[in-house]
Amino acid sequence: MDVIIGLGSAGCKIADAFAAYPQYDVYKIDVGISGEKCFSMPPKTTPEDYERSAPDMSAFFSEVEGDVLFVVGGGGKISGATLQIMKQLNNNSLHVLYIKPYAKTLTKMGALQDHLTFNVLQEYTRSGIFKKMFIVDNTVLESIVGDVPILEYNKKLNEVLVNAFHYINVFNNTESVVQNIEPPKETQRICTLGIYDPKNKNETPFFELQNVGHKCYYYAVPEQVLKSDGKLFKMIKEKAAEEQSSYQIHTTKHTETFAYFLAHSSYIQSVDNL
Repeated sequence: MDVIIGLGSAGCKIADAFAAYPQYDVYKIDVGISGEKCFSMPPKTTPEDYERSAPDMSAFFSEVEGDVLFVVGGGGKISGATLQIMKQLNNNSLHVLYIKPYAKTLTKMGALQDHLTFNVLQEYTRSGIFKKMFIVDNTVLESIVGDVPILEYNKKLNEVLVNAFHYINVFNNTESVVQNIEPPKETQRICTLGIYDPKNKNETPFFELQNVGHKCYYYAVPEQVLKSDGKLFKMIKEKAAEEQSSYQIHTTKHTETFAYFLAHSSYIQSVDNL
């Protein structure tokens, strides 16, 4: 995705994390926001108010081209405007990055809005209106970063998410050293991503995706390891055979081998099973 559009506080913070990489053209939409490529929404009382009064953003989006990743967090009132805003981008290839909030911190209105937005966006994605929907659970990111100071909390969580997303995006657009890839089916549009530790063989999906039908692992391997480690390739192939998954192996200037994965499903994810 070349264009990142963040909606609301969570979406804008994640968009800011993408802005650290020069590959992305970042837009932000929120109440009281200012700056270049920022759109300030008038404050409203309810999600329904945001939906009914979503403004014309055609001028704001006039230079948006190519693939778009629309980032929105569940539970926020402003998420009620999501569909009305995305309709104004219907000439683009649209992907959704949906952040599931920590449910116990939501108000009753927030929980209802999260449930509604989560399900509606999945239905739109499965119908083909959106290309893919990536689901991320904030509680999983929190477990990965561990204990962090309050002022660093959102920054650290967003770095984990955006780094994974960025590496997968880069690897999908660069030549690999070795790969064995079968693309996901057209119907497998509901997704999540995660971290895989090749050394300990532990993996952490950013969302517990149900009914996974396709998975691809992205290995970042130092050049020296590619030349000297005689066991790594065997391990990668065995894991791929065991899971019937795809893989890509890329060289990296990092000193340690690391990996990410992308999982796809054809099924609507149920909140009741979370």
